[in-house]
Amino acid sequence: MADRHRGDERGRAAVQRRVRVLHVDDDPEVLLLVQLIFDGEPDLELVSCSSADEARFAATSVTPDLFLIDVMMPGTDGPTLLEELRSRREFVHVPALFVTAKAHPSDLEALARTSAAGVVRKPFEAPTLMSQVRASLVARVG
Repeated sequence: MADRHRGDERGRAAVQRRVRVLHVDDDPEVLLLVQLIFDGEPDLELVSCSSADEARFAATSVTPDLFLIDVMMPGTDGPTLLEELRSRREFVHVPALFVTAKAHPSDLEALARTSAAGVVRKPFEAPTLMSQVRASLVARVG
């Protein structure tokens, strides 16, 4: 009986350790694709936002462990949004990945100079996205 109870505690602990990823992209198809990818990852919880305004609000209510931000969005672009989020003490150390269709070396170099942990290039495949997400999370813990 005690073993069963310990197993229940481990199960609850695993649920409590779900990692929250705040994903921001103005393209509904990309939001859906990323949601489908994350549905296969039981230890990750995805919070999807379709605008920078929505992301600003969500970030304060869900306490993300990782930001996954599209670079080109109407209104506020990804780098500007990340800079705004980083200005808040609680988000200074939250890792971020940019997602972009930009492929020009100068664009990628500019993104590399930001505080983001990396860049995921569109179109991407599920294993590539998840590899970069997990590497960013491990780097945060390590």
